[in-house]
Amino acid sequence: MAPFVRIPEQLLKSVAAGRTGTPTLYHTGPPLVRYFFRMRLERLHRLLAASPARRTSCLDFGGGAGVLLPTLAGMFAQVTCIDLEIVEAERIVESYQLANVRLVRADIQSAALAQAPFDVIVAADVLEHFRDLEPPIAALARWLAPGGFLITSLPSESGFYRLLRRIFRVAPPPDHFHSGEHVELALARGGFTLERAAAIPLGRSLLPLFLLGVWRRTTL
Repeated sequence: MAPFVRIPEQLLKSVAAGRTGTPTLYHTGPPLVRYFFRMRLERLHRLLAASPARRTSCLDFGGGAGVLLPTLAGMFAQVTCIDLEIVEAERIVESYQLANVRLVRADIQSAALAQAPFDVIVAADVLEHFRDLEPPIAALARWLAPGGFLITSLPSESGFYRLLRRIFRVAPPPDHFHSGEHVELALARGGFTLERAAAIPLGRSLLPLFLLGVWRRTTL
């Protein structure tokens, strides 16, 4: 299996200069917080590597900053990334010469993707940004191939999560509308079954910061 590709912090900082798409905590701020953000990406790679999904096509759902694109490009024959803003992803694609990555600038909730359905969809820290979860979850169900997998990462918004924000003086994003648990409940109502659960940094019962999951679509 292709290895995880860690994008250098200096490149992320350069790509994000003057923009807001890439969270600054990937390259700026307390080292411990940056470590947890990197750990989350590496754990997503491990979940992907362990899943028995086909490796033909992958959708990076709301992945416009491009932090996972070099890794996904090594794991799948074709990768599509959709987001409202793709300028930073374009820089990543150019820097790594990712010939098998297609970038789509569009509204996730109304876009029509000719490349669908996908063997795997990765939704890394994006669903909590939707005030209404029904439209994006319906899009995920529509675009995931039968037998495919959805891989999610979500901020827990736990007491530990909020405590670290206060300690490191990190302001909560104004568009975090849901906790990870809330989003997972919405996915279950939307026709997905959680097949494997994980968390960062330790476990779901041990002060989780991020909730990770591997899902199958159960409602066709």
